[in-house]
Amino acid sequence: MQLPTWLSHVVKSGEVTLFTGDEKALQVKAEDNKIELSVASKEFLKDVVDSAGGGASIRSKLAQLKDIAGELKDEGLTITLSYRGDILVTIGSEAKPKFSRLVTRTDAVEINNLRKLLELSV
Repeated sequence: MQLPTWLSHVVKSGEVTLFTGDEKALQVKAEDNKIELSVASKEFLKDVVDSAGGGASIRSKLAQLKDIAGELKDEGLTITLSYRGDILVTIGSEAKPKFSRLVTRTDAVEINNLRKLLELSV
């Protein structure tokens, strides 16, 4: 069981805010089989994405994301990632991919705001 799936089963509801120094970095809300990750710091998001997979290639990171998303969907769980109020990605059971299905090759990952996602990755 992947960490996001385990976390969704353990945390039924609640809210937590993470800070780096004096700056808000991430707000996490959990309720009704859904976890909302609201990133407040672009640098924090870049650090997390860069460190995911231990420096692995984009292809390997995408494969890891597909595995996590598929497991979440099978369990009826959803995780959304947003930045400053804009939902960037939805993974799991509530994902409704259209174009992103061609890129990710799964129906468990929806890219909600590609433009903003690309801005953050630069």
